[in-house]
Amino acid sequence: MLVRGAAGSIIILLAASAALAADAPSGDISAPSQQSQAATQIPPAPVVSALSASMSGPGPFPVLSALPADYFATTPYLLGEWPGIRSKLNDLGILVSLTGVDEAVMNLSGGLRQNAQEAGQVALQAQFDLQKSLGLTGASVLMTLVSRWGRDAATDAGIPALQLLNEVYGRGNIVRLEQLAWNQKLFGDRVEITAGRLAFGDEVFSFPCDFINLTFCPGQAGNLVGDYIYNWPVSQWAAVGQLNFGSQGYFKAGIFDSNPAYLNTTPNPALWPTAPEDSQGVIVPAEVAWTPKFGALQGSYQVGGWWNNSAAPNVATSINGEPILVSGLPALPGHGRYGFSTVLQQQLTHDPANADPKNGLNAFVLATYADRRTSMLDYQIFWGVVQYGLGPWRPLDGFGIAVGTTHVNPNVADAQILANTLGVGPGYVQRSEYVTEAWYGWQAARWLNLKLDAQYVITPGGYTTPTNRNAFVLGVRTTIAFW
Repeated sequence: MLVRGAAGSIIILLAASAALAADAPSGDISAPSQQSQAATQIPPAPVVSALSASMSGPGPFPVLSALPADYFATTPYLLGEWPGIRSKLNDLGILVSLTGVDEAVMNLSGGLRQNAQEAGQVALQAQFDLQKSLGLTGASVLMTLVSRWGRDAATDAGIPALQLLNEVYGRGNIVRLEQLAWNQKLFGDRVEITAGRLAFGDEVFSFPCDFINLTFCPGQAGNLVGDYIYNWPVSQWAAVGQLNFGSQGYFKAGIFDSNPAYLNTTPNPALWPTAPEDSQGVIVPAEVAWTPKFGALQGSYQVGGWWNNSAAPNVATSINGEPILVSGLPALPGHGRYGFSTVLQQQLTHDPANADPKNGLNAFVLATYADRRTSMLDYQIFWGVVQYGLGPWRPLDGFGIAVGTTHVNPNVADAQILANTLGVGPGYVQRSEYVTEAWYGWQAARWLNLKLDAQYVITPGGYTTPTNRNAFVLGVRTTIAFW
């Protein structure tokens, strides 16, 4: 495959070497919500010197400690647990993780060319428990930095897809401040308030990103109206409050600054928590969730919506009432944008022998609608199943299958029909893009997951022409827990 970027090359090389060297308990660690289980106890193995014999004697530099022969098979982190440092940080209430993800995909059919491309990211996350370190009850600080690299596989292959074929790409190959916030729990954790720089998709209508096509990743609102709602790795100044109903659910509402300046690829405000000028208004999301538990089977049923009070021109109609494609005039002005979203998840099976509470077969349905006056894409729906754990033989492996569609606003389609009739249109009419995807997640080592993936995109861009055929794409997502 065509691999660009030193970081991507390192991740793929590490994955290849570890897959050959390690034969460890396996599992899918691609989603942050999935935790590695304890390693199987094995007898101590002979150690392998980290340095050659010629360097084992005294010298001006300290000698690296030897690594056990089974190090890469048993360590939960590629760079080691560093128990001295990690325990000291834990004593101070500081939890730190460093994770890398690389998605390499190859277009086998469809588009203008058959090629391969990759994109990836490294995320540094830290949580500072201020109750533990400073005695501030229920208080913590959350921080996430994300560095991305790579290219858009769909664009390079000439596939006019509405959703990315490698979801980890986007928003600039730079370092971004994805999160910097104060979290405060009150009244015995019944009330929780988070304020600072936040990503919309992290806070409301959230869902794990187990798939490679963006259609099936979290933050459907941002997938439809990404010009004003921003998911990972872009953050906005925001505040979110949550009222918990014990173990039965919660009500959540927030307020987000609506400002396209957050998409800038300069350090201000991409990296530094500055407040960009020219705010366009606010976005107010709200959701209510019911989180029942039927025996050992967990469920989560979220329903909500959002309102944006900023200026919002009509997506299809110009100031003279004709389609923009026909008149060529500016869009009809207006204010206010809105949408609705639902996230339904239910665990169907669970192996009592597996300690992971998410183990088993999990079904999901997600649907999001955005208003047709202002949105090019008016709804997205997908459903499927994910299996975490494949019995005692592969307790941490998994697989997933999903089918989904992204629909183009019919107002836009009607405008295209009229423009085509008059000879000034694009020559096609956009309707719906359909995607199906299946993957198998193989935990090659406790710190390494390889997700083997296949996607089939029907009518990319929502239309069919002689040069725009269905696309069949193979890929692999490599996830490494560095620390």
